[in-house]
Amino acid sequence: MTRKKVALVTHTGSDLPLDEAEKLGIFMIPDKVLFGEDEYRNMTEISADDFYTRLAEAAQLPTSSQPSLGDFVKTYRRAAADADEVLCLMITSKMSGCYAAAVSAAQMVKRQGLDVPVYVYDTQQCSHGMAQMVRAAAELAGAGLSSCEIMEKLTALQPKMGVYIVLESLENARKGGRVGAVTAMAADALGVKPVLVFKDGLVRDYAIARNYETGMRKVVDAFLKEGSSDMPVTVFHGAAPEKAEILRDMILQQAPETEVRMEMVGPVIGIYAGCGCAGIAFMKRETL
Repeated sequence: MTRKKVALVTHTGSDLPLDEAEKLGIFMIPDKVLFGEDEYRNMTEISADDFYTRLAEAAQLPTSSQPSLGDFVKTYRRAAADADEVLCLMITSKMSGCYAAAVSAAQMVKRQGLDVPVYVYDTQQCSHGMAQMVRAAAELAGAGLSSCEIMEKLTALQPKMGVYIVLESLENARKGGRVGAVTAMAADALGVKPVLVFKDGLVRDYAIARNYETGMRKVVDAFLKEGSSDMPVTVFHGAAPEKAEILRDMILQQAPETEVRMEMVGPVIGIYAGCGCAGIAFMKRETL
């Protein structure tokens, strides 16, 4: 086996499909999903489909937790076995403790004598925005760049990511403490749909749509205004394939040359976005 210059590690909060991660040679660490006392390793012990089935039936909102230090340490050692460097790509530190745990594990393996350096990078993204960053890192690693060079390129890429999502309801976000009860109840009572944007490592308000179709049009308009049709676009959803198909068709009607991926939102973000969410992740085009 040819020794890699950089081995990449990430976790399932990226929602990068396992088969794609394997094809790209990326080491994937499962996050944990908890329904009461029942704990599952994301993507290996519970699929996205199973998660949304249970979410729809759950009386109490499930929770997620980051991988343990042991999970990180074990994966770093596996990745280092055939690489000169290890680069670990983490979900935004503004929404999760994963980055801090990954850094602690990197310090631990160094103290234990691992002679392969382990770098940890905060993507400032999550879910399919993060997956876009991980794919970019894999391409850069394949081109022979070092970890430091890859991180520099990714930092330049961060402001070029466009991630927009329409929620069916704010109820799960309210239960998870992401929005106030009054805001959630008012939005749901009026039937309006929140449109959110992922920016600077956080989910932020983008628009309020009078219905779901209008929300999807706002998302597509954001892509048409900002996005590059030369790069693949990910349309994602939370157990709402019919909405994802509408989004895809709306994109292709306006930009038929665009390559569109269709993916599901996993539990780490799906807990708060809830069943019925849909959105897009894309690369912004260069502006003069």
